[in-house]
Amino acid sequence: MKKIILYLISFFILLSTESCKKFLQETPQTELSTSTFYKTLQDAQGAINAIYNPIRGNGVFQRQYMQLVDIPADYAYGRGSTRPAGSYQLLDQVNISRTATVWNGLYQAINYANIAIEEIPKINDIDPTTSKALIAEAKFLRAFSYFHLVINYGALPIYLSTVHTETKRMPVGDVYKAIVNDLKDAEQDLPETPAQQGRPTVLAAKSFLSLVYLFTEDWNSSRDEALQVIQSGKFSLVGVQKPDDFDNVFGPSANGSTEEIFYLKFNHVNGQGWEWPLNLLWTSSQFAPFGNYVVYQLPNNPFITSWNNNDFRKQYDLFTTYIDPATGLTHQLPSSTPMLCSKFRDPGATGRDGFANDYPFMRFADILLIYAEADDMANNGPSTQAIEYLNQIKRRGYGYPSNEPSPVDYPSSGWTQESFRDSVIQERGYELYMEAKRWPDLKRTGKAAEFVLKNKGITLNPDFLLWPIPQQEIDANPEISQSDQNPGY
Repeated sequence: MKKIILYLISFFILLSTESCKKFLQETPQTELSTSTFYKTLQDAQGAINAIYNPIRGNGVFQRQYMQLVDIPADYAYGRGSTRPAGSYQLLDQVNISRTATVWNGLYQAINYANIAIEEIPKINDIDPTTSKALIAEAKFLRAFSYFHLVINYGALPIYLSTVHTETKRMPVGDVYKAIVNDLKDAEQDLPETPAQQGRPTVLAAKSFLSLVYLFTEDWNSSRDEALQVIQSGKFSLVGVQKPDDFDNVFGPSANGSTEEIFYLKFNHVNGQGWEWPLNLLWTSSQFAPFGNYVVYQLPNNPFITSWNNNDFRKQYDLFTTYIDPATGLTHQLPSSTPMLCSKFRDPGATGRDGFANDYPFMRFADILLIYAEADDMANNGPSTQAIEYLNQIKRRGYGYPSNEPSPVDYPSSGWTQESFRDSVIQERGYELYMEAKRWPDLKRTGKAAEFVLKNKGITLNPDFLLWPIPQQEIDANPEISQSDQNPGY
C-alpha cells in the first residue's frame, strides 16, 4: 500500500442516522475539511462510520472478498471469470486484481481506524466513556481488517499509527499479536449493548478473540473466551421448526436476533445493499428478482451427498428447482449450474447491489462450535459440555429444540481428539455454509489439500493457499521487494 496519509485533507465519511431500522440505513456523504474535522461528537462518530465504508464496500465484503474465499471451499465452483478462484492453482490476473482490491480496501479501513484512534482523544466535549467506546470500536475494526488480511496473505506490513514509514512484511505471529492487543483493548471499553445494530460490543470482542485464538491454536484461551460469551446468557440459537424459519437468521428482515453477535449491515438502498447474494442466486426466482449465479454446486460432490437430506439447513441453503414468480411454474436449473445456494435470499432486493441480508461475521452458533473444537483440542478429547454444544447445533439444524436430547445427537462417548474435531469441522461446514468460513477452516486445520482432492478431485498447489502481495505495494514500499512475494507469484 502506498504511504498512508498522515491526516485527512478530505475524505467521504458516512454519517450515522438512527431514523431507520438498520445500521447506516441512510448514508449521506459529507466532505469535511481539516478546519471542521474532529471538533464534535458528531465528527468522532463520522470518523468511526468512515471505517466501515471500505469494509462494507464492493471491493471487500459487499462482493469481492466473499467470492474469493467461498469459491475455493470444497463444495463450491466458480463460473466465468471467477473460475480460477477455485482452480487451486495460481490465480490469473483478473483474480489477482480482485485480491489487490481487497488489500487496498482493508488497509484503507486500517488507515481510517488509525486516524480515529489518534484524533478522537483530542476532542474535549466528549465524555471519557463515550470517547473510549469509540476508540475501542476503531480498534475492533482495525483487528477485523488485519484478521482478514493475515489469513489470506500471511506476513503483513503492520501500521498501528499514522506516524510511520513504510514497513516490511512482519511475521504472522506479530500480526496476530497486534490483533489480540486491539481486541483486548476493545474488550475493556466497548459497551455491553450496541448503540445500533451492527456496532461491536464487549461480547463481540470476546467472540472475535475466541476465533483468533482458534486460528493461533491457543486452545485454552479460545475455549475460555467462548465460554464467557455462552455463559453471559445474552445469546441463544434461533428456533427452527421448518427450513424457511432460517429466514429469521439470514433473511433480509433478520436484524438483532438472539443469535446475532456482530454482523456487517446492508440494506435495500441500491449501492448500500449486499451484492454477494446476487452471485449465488438464479436470474429470477422466488428467492430474488436478481441473480447471476456465479457460484454453483454439483449434486454429486461428496460434501453435498454426505449432507443428510433431512437437515433443514441443506433444504434451506440449496436448490435445484425454482419457481418463476411471473408464471408460478417450477423450473429445473440448467445442467451447467445444476445446484445453487439460496441461503441469503431476498425476494425484495431492489437491484444487483440492493440485497438487505447482513453478513454474519460472528453469531452464536459459531461460538458454540468454537468452544467444542477448542475444548477438544485443549483436553485431548471432548468434554461432555463440548459434545453438548456440538449437539445443540445439529439439533437445531434438523428442527429439534437445541437444549433437549434428540434422535440426531452425536454419541456421548467413543471419541478421540481427532475424530471429534473432524465432526466439528464438518458441522461447521454445514452450519456456516457460504459464510466465508469453510476455506479458512480447511487451511488452518491443514486439511485443504485432503478435502479438495476428496470432494473435487483436484490436486492443490500449495502456493494457492496465500494470495499474492499486490504489485503496487511492492513497487511503492521500499521495505518490500519482489523476493518478499508469496511463493508462485
